[in-house]
Amino acid sequence: MNKTIAVVRVSTILQTEDNGGTSIQLQTEKLKQYSHLHDLDLKETIVDVASGGLETRDGIEKLKEMIERKEVDKVLIYNVSRAFRSILHFANFYEYLKKNNVELISVCEGLRSSRKEHQMIFGIMCSVAAFEKDTINFRLHNGRKTKVRNNERGFGGRIPFGYKRIDGDLVTDTNAEIVKYIFKKTNQLNKRNLTKTKKTQTLLRLLKDRGFTFNGKDFKNWNIKNILTNPFYVGDLNYSGIQTTHKYERIISRRLFNQV
Repeated sequence: MNKTIAVVRVSTILQTEDNGGTSIQLQTEKLKQYSHLHDLDLKETIVDVASGGLETRDGIEKLKEMIERKEVDKVLIYNVSRAFRSILHFANFYEYLKKNNVELISVCEGLRSSRKEHQMIFGIMCSVAAFEKDTINFRLHNGRKTKVRNNERGFGGRIPFGYKRIDGDLVTDTNAEIVKYIFKKTNQLNKRNLTKTKKTQTLLRLLKDRGFTFNGKDFKNWNIKNILTNPFYVGDLNYSGIQTTHKYERIISRRLFNQV
């Protein structure tokens, strides 16, 4: 089998032939010449217009569908920088081709993934991509931690029961009264000689009798446990081991939280 598909990419619609661009024609001719010179059975040339920050490209998606149907043995590109807008995108696609046993050929660079020495070069490119990704993640993580230390980071996790998000901020809602009831009633039950199971069962019954629900359903014991152990209600916020205070309204006093 020798089913080859060429991928031609232009970064903006203005580079297409309909708009007088020459990039498609140049790439297409070079890939045809290469296919003829190396006796490749070029079945189709996919033209992909990928503008700006778009990661999903129709041409690449079409190619993946053909690969899944086992209709492709080789993928031909003009060069890596032309075919992919970033080394990260190249690395992801290269790993996808390897997984499906499809050879990647980059004409300008003279690289074929079927050759051991060329695999090393492609591997270096992927290593650079991995390093770039780790560096980006490290910077983002450190930036978030700095904002946490400076009490500038907004809340980005699962919203605690008793709060709702409005215009990017958290505000208390009607369920805040249920949270207060759970803490106060638990504090009262702690003063009675009851087992842990009995206290939980009593509190669940009291909540049900009053028509209090957790997001429309009856409270479960783990709902109560999560509420009673969540320091967010007293103004604490934990991020990557950094303990700080948040800027939102507190529902429970620290004294009551500690008593419970």
